Amino acid sequence: MLNYRFLNNGKPVLVMLHGLLSSLDTFIPLIPTLSEHFSVLLVDQRGHGASKPEGHDYTADAMARDLKGLLDHLGIKKITLLGHSMGGRTSLMFGKLYPEMVEKMIIEDMGIHQRQPRSPERDQEKTEIAKKAEVESLLFDNKDDIFTIISPLYSYAADLMKTKVVERDGKYELKFWPHVSVLYGYQGNYSDLTSALTQTIFPVLFINADPAVGSALTPTCIEHIKTHIPRAQMYEIPKSWHNIHKTHPKEFCEVVIKFHKGEKI
Repeated sequence: MLNYRFLNNGKPVLVMLHGLLSSLDTFIPLIPTLSEHFSVLLVDQRGHGASKPEGHDYTADAMARDLKGLLDHLGIKKITLLGHSMGGRTSLMFGKLYPEMVEKMIIEDMGIHQRQPRSPERDQEKTEIAKKAEVESLLFDNKDDIFTIISPLYSYAADLMKTKVVERDGKYELKFWPHVSVLYGYQGNYSDLTSALTQTIFPVLFINADPAVGSALTPTCIEHIKTHIPRAQMYEIPKSWHNIHKTHPKEFCEVVIKFHKGEKI
C-alpha cells in the first residue's frame, strides 16, 4: 500500500503526485490554501518517500495502477489529478486507464511525448545500472559512501548531497532510493502519452515554468501539446523554476483554484 496523507473535509478530492527524487512532503506547504477548496490527498509514489520500493517496474502504467489501488482502498471515485514533473506522467497514464475517475487534470511542467528512446539494449543497460545502485538502507555512516553511489547517476550529484541528504542520529539519510531513480527516470519517460489526452475529454491544464529560469518543456514540447490537444489550457508563471509549486506557491495555488472553479486563467 502506498504511503499517503489525506485531509478529507468533504470537498472535491484533489490528488497530488510528486516527481522524481521527491515525495509527498513537497506539497505539504500548499495544504492550508488548497484545503479551502479541496479534500487534499498527497501520495508517495512507489519507491518514494515512505512508500517502499517494489520490484523493478516503475513505468507510468505501474505507477498509475498503484494509485488506482489506493483510491479503491479509500473509496474515492472521482478526482482532480495534479502531477508535477514525472508525477505528471503517472497522471497522464492514470487518465488514459481510468478516464471515468478524472474530473479534471493538471500537469505541472511536464510534456506528453516520448522523452526517452527505448530499445532492448537500453532496457538492459538501465537494469544493470539500477542493480549497481541498489542499497539495503538509506542510512549511511558517512557522506562519502552516498556520493560514491549517486555520482555515477547524476552530473549534479554534489547538489543532491546538499538537498537530498540529512543527518539523523549520527548517520546520514539519503532521501531517495538510487536504483528507483534510475528505473523511474527511464521507464516513466519512454512512453508517448499523447493518446492519454486525445482519447479522453476531461479538461486539462498545463502549468509551465519560465523557460528562462528552468523548465522541462521545450518549445517543441509546447507546440506538440497545442497541436495534438487543442482543448488543453496552458499557463506559464513568470520567473518560476521547474518546481513551480515551491518557487511560486501563491501563484500556483491561485491558478489551480481558478481552474477548479472554471474561471478564466
